[in-house]
Amino acid sequence: MEAKDIEYENIKAMLLEILLENTSSSAVNLWFGDIKIVLIDDNEAVFVTPTDLKKRIITQRFTEKLQVALSQIIGYEPTVTILSSENGEGEIIKKPVDENQNNSTPHKIVSTVAGYRPEYTFENFVVGSSNNYAAAFAKRVANNDYSGASLSKNDNPFFIYGPSGVGKSHLLYAISNQIIENYPNVKIKYITGEEFNNQILDAINNKCTSSFREKYRTVDVLLIDDIHFIAGKTTVQEEFFNTFNALYNSGKQIILTSDRPPVEMKQLEERLQTRFMGGLITDIQLPDFDLRCAIINQKSRQNGLNITPDVSRFLAENVKSSIRQLEGVVKKLGAIQLLEGGDITLDRVRNSIKEFIHVQESDTKRMDNIIIAVSKKYGVSRDDILSDKRNAEIMLPRHICVYLARTCTNLSQAQIGKAINRERTTIISSENKVKKLIEENHDFSLEINELIRQIKS
Repeated sequence: MEAKDIEYENIKAMLLEILLENTSSSAVNLWFGDIKIVLIDDNEAVFVTPTDLKKRIITQRFTEKLQVALSQIIGYEPTVTILSSENGEGEIIKKPVDENQNNSTPHKIVSTVAGYRPEYTFENFVVGSSNNYAAAFAKRVANNDYSGASLSKNDNPFFIYGPSGVGKSHLLYAISNQIIENYPNVKIKYITGEEFNNQILDAINNKCTSSFREKYRTVDVLLIDDIHFIAGKTTVQEEFFNTFNALYNSGKQIILTSDRPPVEMKQLEERLQTRFMGGLITDIQLPDFDLRCAIINQKSRQNGLNITPDVSRFLAENVKSSIRQLEGVVKKLGAIQLLEGGDITLDRVRNSIKEFIHVQESDTKRMDNIIIAVSKKYGVSRDDILSDKRNAEIMLPRHICVYLARTCTNLSQAQIGKAINRERTTIISSENKVKKLIEENHDFSLEINELIRQIKS
């Protein structure tokens, strides 16, 4: 089996095991705990570590050990390259596969994790009802013609939103990989919203904003993960607004992700909201049971893990928070099997992944949390909400509690009435009043959506 067919995570696990034979566990954890493999081919293995210090130490003291350990795993000894993502090595670096080949030969990509993640593709993105539109739109954006001077504005910007861990970043990397494959000379920049914020502030403090602008306004494709991070930061939003306009007016592609749609980003400037909403917007929701099963089965195959249908169903029924958690479960099971051997049985799974098992919050407990959240939001006490008081500043929060309970729990109207000391007819009236306010008042609608997101999280 070629190295490219072996999961990088599995290779890393085996590398760490070999290193532990002649290196202390504390040293291995310190220098290699957060290292990542981004490329292995016939000649070279590229590792990325998050700091320049770790890059220097590993390069000086562990390169030979890594080469020897790799040779034991993959059957040959590649040249080991260590990169750091701390200071600009997140850029995509392109070089020919073989310098003796002509210029028409496809390019190989060597990069850090931040710029290029070859393991994330459209082929291994599992599609279901919760993400089918996002996947289809992402493919359309990735397959646009990037050879000309300007792109169509129909898909620009492309905005994906949804809760954490549902595959938004996977799609960003898949788009990037597809563009690189089709157009190797296209200049692509991937960054997180937090990194963008930090780089702008550093540029201002160091009086080098011109170089920052040159860096971002000359790319062909800009991908920013978690753009909501810049909301509320006036200086950062101003700089991003100008960068956005420069790229958009030049016909360059902008691709963004967020945990919410632009209209619900309260601290985002209106001029940015309107620009985000003027492009192609799609969402990804948490996967349903069938999609969770499909993801578990795919991740298991990728990690060389053989699990039975009853194990797959058990995991899908109990690990519901995100795709990232599903991946974590499969990786842990793979590590256990690698270290201990044996079959992955249902009893073994139950005993091994207790920290991942989703404990479903009872509706009664969630009702209590709703009352607490509303009381904090509107400055009234729990006792006031449960009292007979009928003044407006108390009745509205009480109505909202009813609406949230109907939205976020499976409690019946009678059960909700009992929880807040009200008759069923009053519960019906409260729910209808909030629905009407949501339809009539946009700001109120945003408030309710934020409360729902807070309660469900």
